[in-house]
Amino acid sequence: MKNYIIITLFFILHTFACNTNKPHNLETSNTQKLENITVSQVKEMMNNQKYTIIDVRTPEETALGKISNTALEINVLNKDIFMQEIAKLDKSKPYIIYCRSGSRSKSACQIMQQEGFSHLYNMLGGYNAWQ
Repeated sequence: MKNYIIITLFFILHTFACNTNKPHNLETSNTQKLENITVSQVKEMMNNQKYTIIDVRTPEETALGKISNTALEINVLNKDIFMQEIAKLDKSKPYIIYCRSGSRSKSACQIMQQEGFSHLYNMLGGYNAWQ
């Protein structure tokens, strides 16, 4: 009996540990997609005009440079303005989101996903990785 419990616990722990190594593409439903992408993937995607790039850093940070002159600047740290600005966007279009290092863009993607955006791409490493 004791061996059975140990084996069962091992199986459960092993199953959960294996599930944490899923690929970056996270399907949340049939209509929503959140994907972590690398800088090189963003560079490839930028050739396709159907993506809108959103820089969620502060105005002081964006003044130091952006990855694209066409990137929208929506500071995620100012929650009220962020919510107002994303409400103006088409939720069915794809968006590439980036910040300084990747943390705020992940948060921004999660907020946008909760607001019903269907195709979001979080750039890993942010502007630091871009440079």
